[in-house]
Amino acid sequence: MVIKAIIVDDEIHILESLRRLVKKYFAEEIEIIKAVSSVKEAIKAINMHNPDLVFLDIEMPEESGLSLLEYFNKPKFEVVIITAYSKYALDAIKIEAFDFLIKPIKQKELGNTIERFKKRKMSLSEYKIATFIDNVENDIEINRKVLFPSKNKYHVEKINNILYCKADVNYCYIYTLTKDPYLITTTLKHLENLLPDNMFFRTHKSYLVNLNHIISFDKKDMSLVLENNQIVKVAHRRADELLRRLYG
Repeated sequence: MVIKAIIVDDEIHILESLRRLVKKYFAEEIEIIKAVSSVKEAIKAINMHNPDLVFLDIEMPEESGLSLLEYFNKPKFEVVIITAYSKYALDAIKIEAFDFLIKPIKQKELGNTIERFKKRKMSLSEYKIATFIDNVENDIEINRKVLFPSKNKYHVEKINNILYCKADVNYCYIYTLTKDPYLITTTLKHLENLLPDNMFFRTHKSYLVNLNHIISFDKKDMSLVLENNQIVKVAHRRADELLRRLYG
């Protein structure tokens, strides 16, 4: 599997340096399909080329790199932040970046990032296959099952048994109707892409909720009460869309 990547950085010498690094050491593993110098150009390049990975600078003249994900409802690519400033590490976590590299980028660090990404893609592919196979055998959506990878085993879960998913950096906790919460080795963004749109809603950067199990919505406290009396947060900017999804 060759990883398709785009570089977004307004410093030309950084673009060329990263290109050379990839060509010299990782040509068989990653292909730089486009290099651009602004968020505006990045949006066009991503829509045109559908990359697996975006190497993204933060400090750029026209618009911060952090705003890129605001233009994509459900990004199908991962982001690796590339910056000269370690102070942006927290921002990288907030946007659920796959990795964070400090300029000048070194061969070893880039190699580690590529290796981790390859493992993630392989794990996700296996996850999708397992989900697909089970879905073929179940024609009623609420009866479908997913296979969640954790550190030492896999959890088979009926989709409608999931109350909500809670982000924990690059992992997630799964809360269900019948079990104690458990940690899986998947990001919330991946779960949002994989679970059915008509059943699950991202109420907050940290929560993905099964709409079938909502009991009430408190607009004053911006919180949902779910079955089993579980309470989850709702971001103000998501409230109107949540109400539309609940009441049509």
